[in-house]
Amino acid sequence: MQPFGVVPVIQDGDYTLFESRAIIRYYAEKYKSQGSDLLGKTIEERGLVEQWLEVEAHNFHPPIYDLVIQILFSSKLGFPADQDVIKESEEKLGKVLDIYEERLSKSKYLAGDFFSLADLSHLPFTHYLTGAMNKDYMIRDRKNVSAWWDDISNRPSWKKLLQLYPYLIFGNVLQV
Repeated sequence: MQPFGVVPVIQDGDYTLFESRAIIRYYAEKYKSQGSDLLGKTIEERGLVEQWLEVEAHNFHPPIYDLVIQILFSSKLGFPADQDVIKESEEKLGKVLDIYEERLSKSKYLAGDFFSLADLSHLPFTHYLTGAMNKDYMIRDRKNVSAWWDDISNRPSWKKLLQLYPYLIFGNVLQV
């Protein structure tokens, strides 16, 4: 179903869509009248949501993804963790989190004072960072990032997802 042979991909009736950020945007738009408006109510709010989604995709995701691969998956994939990549990725992620700290000193959430896709998109990999990877200090050492993380990771919908899929994290060991 996915032309590159990977996940995620969804099929909604006759409509097929791949790429996680496209999928979350699609569902947020499709169901915006049934819950929280995750895209923003004004064009300016929408612009900020899109801006921070791009920041997540291009600045936050690459170093945290490298950390996940090196720390959680390298042994399962048959190669030793590269400590240089881990160190470099932590430094890059730290710089991104410093920018988040500044942003979150001015608003409760990344795109403003409302929970949005920009925040939601950070949940899975930050969950690994603060749990299975034992890198909680990267969040906790930043007062505003820490408060933001506590807020978004304690949302009932996220807690319910973790209950529905407990095999994602077992103690400090990622289960695949």
